[in-house]
Amino acid sequence: MGLPGNNAINPSHPLIVELVGPAGAGKTTLSRVLSQRDEKILTAAEIELRKIEHIPIFVANVPFLLSIIFSRSRSGRSFTWEELKYIVYLRGWSRLIRQQALNNGTVILLDHGPVFKLATLNAFGPERLKSKGFEDWWRNMLYQWAYTLDMVIWLDAPDTILMERINNRDQRHAVKEKSEQEVANFLACYRSSYEQILTKLIANGRPRLLQFDTNQASLEQITDGLLVACGLKLGES
Repeated sequence: MGLPGNNAINPSHPLIVELVGPAGAGKTTLSRVLSQRDEKILTAAEIELRKIEHIPIFVANVPFLLSIIFSRSRSGRSFTWEELKYIVYLRGWSRLIRQQALNNGTVILLDHGPVFKLATLNAFGPERLKSKGFEDWWRNMLYQWAYTLDMVIWLDAPDTILMERINNRDQRHAVKEKSEQEVANFLACYRSSYEQILTKLIANGRPRLLQFDTNQASLEQITDGLLVACGLKLGES
């Protein structure tokens, strides 16, 4: 993958960290183990977010959402409801996440966070997202999240390993039971999109990027490395 990292993060303030990578890379397992190893690490699911806190975010985004819902596009499909939710998250959630980091713990661990959403929209979103009309939106989102995230942890593994893991677990997935070529194409598309998004984020000087092959490094090795990177002492809880 070959993406550059940057200098060590400052562990003296609450950190916002995102786990990214293709399905089967081990994000859910690593998230669970990290939160079990140190009580200072909270996953997004462990953060209490009252629904009333979300109302201002949705209200603030209504004009923008209406503008893209009702705008005419000469070609391509419309936004799906899931994509519209991604847009609301990306435009409004950074301030809320920063506040939760200050209120709740040393490390906030995100899965399916901003990098995932940006990469998914970039790879699979409507064609209009690549038009000039969205250039400012992309620039603003990349800048906003570059200065919200402190670290991105990119997990990956060879395609054959990922394919086996996807097929052997209970969760549904777009390429479950698909051919090797279909899986390879899907994974290549996601990796390319992750590289594009992360390269643009890191061009702003942050976040720090750490990459692990979960077929080569053990879960314990990765966990220990990340605890150190987050400024947490091994064995502490």
